[in-house]
Amino acid sequence: MIARAFELERLRAQLQLWNAEMTHLGAKIGAPPSVGSPPHQAPERAALQTELETLRQLWAEAELALHRLERADDAEWKILLERAELDLGRLGAAFEQSRARFGE
Repeated sequence: MIARAFELERLRAQLQLWNAEMTHLGAKIGAPPSVGSPPHQAPERAALQTELETLRQLWAEAELALHRLERADDAEWKILLERAELDLGRLGAAFEQSRARFGE
C-alpha cells in the first residue's frame, strides 16, 4: 500500500509540474514583450497557442488516467499504472518538442 501511495504522489507531482509549464507557456503567449526583445509575431503567437492547446489536451488525458488509477482495484492497478505513465511520457515528450521548437 505504501508503494501505491508513493506512485500516486509521484505521478501527481509530475502532473503538477506540467501544469506549471503550461501556465508558463500561457503567460509567454499573453505577456507583452519585455524591453529590448522583439514582440511575438502573429504566426509565432498562433503556433504557440496551438502548441498550448495540444499540451492541455495531453495533460487532460494524463489527469484522467491518474484519476482512473486512484480508483483502481488491485487487479487493475498495474495496467492502469503503465497507461498513466505512458500518458505522462507522451506529455513530457510534447513539452520537450515544444521547448526545442520555441527555444525554451
